[in-house]
Formats: sequence, structure tokens, C-alpha cells
Amino acid sequence: MFSLAAWGAAAILGLAALAPAHAAGELEQISKRGELRIGYVPSPPGTAKDPVSGEVTGFYVDAAKAIAEQMGVKPVFIETTWGNFVAGLQSNQFDMSIAATFATVKRAMAVDFSKPLVYLGSVAVVRKDEARFKTVQDMNDPAIKIAVVQGTAAEDWVRRTIPKAKLVSLGGGNLTAGFMEVAAGRADASFEDGFTAGRFVEQQPSTKVLFAEKPVFFLPVAWTVKKGNSELRSVLDIGLDNLLISGQWDAMVGKYLDGGRYVDQPNLRAFPAKAQ
Repeated sequence: MFSLAAWGAAAILGLAALAPAHAAGELEQISKRGELRIGYVPSPPGTAKDPVSGEVTGFYVDAAKAIAEQMGVKPVFIETTWGNFVAGLQSNQFDMSIAATFATVKRAMAVDFSKPLVYLGSVAVVRKDEARFKTVQDMNDPAIKIAVVQGTAAEDWVRRTIPKAKLVSLGGGNLTAGFMEVAAGRADASFEDGFTAGRFVEQQPSTKVLFAEKPVFFLPVAWTVKKGNSELRSVLDIGLDNLLISGQWDAMVGKYLDGGRYVDQPNLRAFPAKAQ
């Protein structure tokens, strides 16, 4: 007669037999292929693509290469856009994305996030002589044109927060595209992270930043993997922790940024990210 204890033991053995097969699935495919396929959106200084050589550089690129090396596989970089990177993960075009992605609830329903790399605040860019906007709600008017990059957290935030404004969604991966629309007089305002906005305004004195001292929202920035790919996400989290503890992360960032300027800005909180 088959006892309850025997059934329990058989069940445990059965689960144990299944566990290694599942655990090997996601990472085993990467190991057998010998490649870690990495989606990216050109967005300096984290990721940048040389238009002539096609070489991909940046501190996110260096970090991904370091983790791939520890995994014993070759990093292969595949260009995508903010509007398409989720579909690229879901359709297995690449295994992970190093696009510096704001972790939002909406996105978390479609992809899984690594541990936060940084916390970024978002601000507005307007023309230098703009004086109409004292608050965000001053933009909530059908006569106001807001330009944002399609697929970004800024686009989602504008839709939800100032729905009456005329929204212009711009394709591609250039996060400054909306700012350029403002500089050219084709839009009244554009929203994006404060770091990108600050660098743009430095180069375009005809524009200025609004809400720099009190960004419109703070969100964690992270890498992404396909929904349910807990194995690769765990590897990435450990790899990122190792880069931080060893000091490699600071060295990688320092190669691309001037004197650590990113650390002490009111719209950016550096890695290791701690909610404040």
C-alpha cells in the first residue's frame, strides 16, 4: 500500500528532478550560444554608437561587457529604440536591455527589472524667454504642445498628468529629440530626466530647465530582462553588486563623465540607489 510518507518523498524527489532542468533553461541557452545578446538605445554617456565605425561605448556598455566576461560569453550589442525595446525582449531578439529605463508599474507588467542603477528626477525644458509655466498644471492646456520621445516614462507621465496638453510623440532613441523641438520653436515644452536636460541646455543657451530644484517625479533607473527571466536577472544583480563593491562601477562612470558631476545634482541620486 502506497503510504502518505512515500507519496511525499516521491513528490519531493520529483520536484528536485524538475528544479535543475528549469534552473538551467534560461542561462543554459546563453551558455550554449556563447553570446549574451544585449539590446541598447544610443543615449550618451551610458550608451553611444560611433556613426562611422559602429562601435558601441559608454559606462553601461562597459558594465555589461564586464558581466558577460564573468559569465564566460561574448557580449553582442543590438540597437533598438525606446518604443521597441520591450517587444525586442518579448520576441527574444535579445536577452537583456541596458537602455537606462525608468522602472514604472506599467513597464513592470511587461518586463522584469534589475536592481536600480540610479534614481533620476525628470524636469522640463522650455525656451529661454518662456514665462507662462509656474507649475506643471499651467501646461495642462490644449494650446500647449509637449514633445516627448515615444515609449519613455516621460510620455506616460505627460499623458496621465497633463492630459489636456497636445502631446507630440517622437520616434527613435534620442532622448533630446523633444528638447530640439523646443529649441526650434515647434513645441512649448519637453520632459525628460534632469541629467539629460542639463547637458542639453548647456549646449543650447536658447533653452532653460524648469523644475530643476523640485523634479516632477523621481524614479529608479534599471536594466531589463524578459518577464519571468529570473535567472538572468539574478546574475545581473550579483554582477552589478560586484562592480559596485570593487569600485569598478565608479571607474567606468568616471571615464565618461566630468569629475563625477552626476553625483551631487538635485535631480540625480547615484548608485547605489537608495530611495529618499
